[in-house]
Amino acid sequence: MAGAAAAEQILPEGAPPAASAASTSSALYDLSPRSFHARKGEDLVRSTGKECRDCHARRLYPQGDFFGWEASKKWRLHWAMFSIAAFVGLSGLFASFSIWSLGRGPSTHHPIRWSVVGRALVSEVLLGRRIWRQSRLRWTVFLFVSMGFVALAAVFAVMVATRYVGQSEFFLSGPGGLVLDFLADLFGLAILAGCLLALLRRGLGRQAHLRTEAEDVWILLLLLAIVVSGFFLEAVRLSVVAPCGRSAASFVGFAAAQALKGWDVPWVAIRFYVWIVHAALVFAFLAYVPFSKLFHVIACPITILATASEGSYRKRQ
Repeated sequence: MAGAAAAEQILPEGAPPAASAASTSSALYDLSPRSFHARKGEDLVRSTGKECRDCHARRLYPQGDFFGWEASKKWRLHWAMFSIAAFVGLSGLFASFSIWSLGRGPSTHHPIRWSVVGRALVSEVLLGRRIWRQSRLRWTVFLFVSMGFVALAAVFAVMVATRYVGQSEFFLSGPGGLVLDFLADLFGLAILAGCLLALLRRGLGRQAHLRTEAEDVWILLLLLAIVVSGFFLEAVRLSVVAPCGRSAASFVGFAAAQALKGWDVPWVAIRFYVWIVHAALVFAFLAYVPFSKLFHVIACPITILATASEGSYRKRQ
C-alpha cells in the first residue's frame, strides 16, 4: 500500500532520509501482500494502490510518529493492557474458584448422569428455558447479550487461531473468512440490540420488582461503547476500499462506511485513537467481569450443570 515515497513523507520536516529510516519503511511496507495476510482486510487496502500518506495524516499521531505507532508502539501498549487485564481477571477467577472448592456439592454422592447434564446444557444454559418462563423480554435480553457475547467470543477465538496461530487460506481469503466477518457483525448487532432493550427494560418499562443499581447501567453502557467503537473501526477500514462482496460480508461496518465517506474528516487518523480506546474498554471489561454481576454468565451455567445430575436422582426417589 505504501512504498519508499510514503516512507520519506513520514520523516520529520527538514530531516534527511536516513538509511535506517528508509530501511525500516521498506521492511514494513515493501513486503508482499502475503506477508500481511494475517491482518484483517490488509490485501483489500493494499489493492487500492494508495500510499500510506493518502489516508494517514502523520501530524495527528503522537509526536508525528506514524510508522512508530502503527508498527510497534500501539502493539506494545496493546499487550501491556492485555497483560494487566489478564492478571486482574485471572486473579478474580482464581479467587472465586478457590471459594467454590471449599464446599462439597451433593452431586458428588452419585455418578454423573451425562445425558441429563447434556439436556440441561441445551435447555437451560443455551436456550434459557427458566428465563423464558419468567419473562419474554428478559429472555430476549439474555439471548442477545449473554449468548451474543459468548458467540462473539467464539468467533473472535476462531479468527485469532486461523490468522495468527495456524494460518488457513479457507479463513484468510476463502469463504470461511466471509462467514466469520458476517457472524462477528451479526453477534455484535445482537449485543447492541440487547443492551438497548435492557436499558429500556430498566427505564421506561421498569417493573416494580426490578431493582436497578448503578453497576447495572454502567455495565450496559460499557458493552455499548465496546460494540459501537468496534463497528466504527470496521467502518473506517472499509471506507478506504472499493465496495465488493467480501467487504459487504461485514454488513454493519459496510453500511456505516458508506455514511463515513460523505464526511470530509480524517477518519483514518481518528481510528488510531479509537482503536486504543476500544482495546482499553475490552480489556477493562474482561478484567471487571469476575468482580461484577456479569460473573453469573459463568457461575450460573456451572451451577446448573453441576446440580442437574443430582436433581434427576432426587426425582427418581
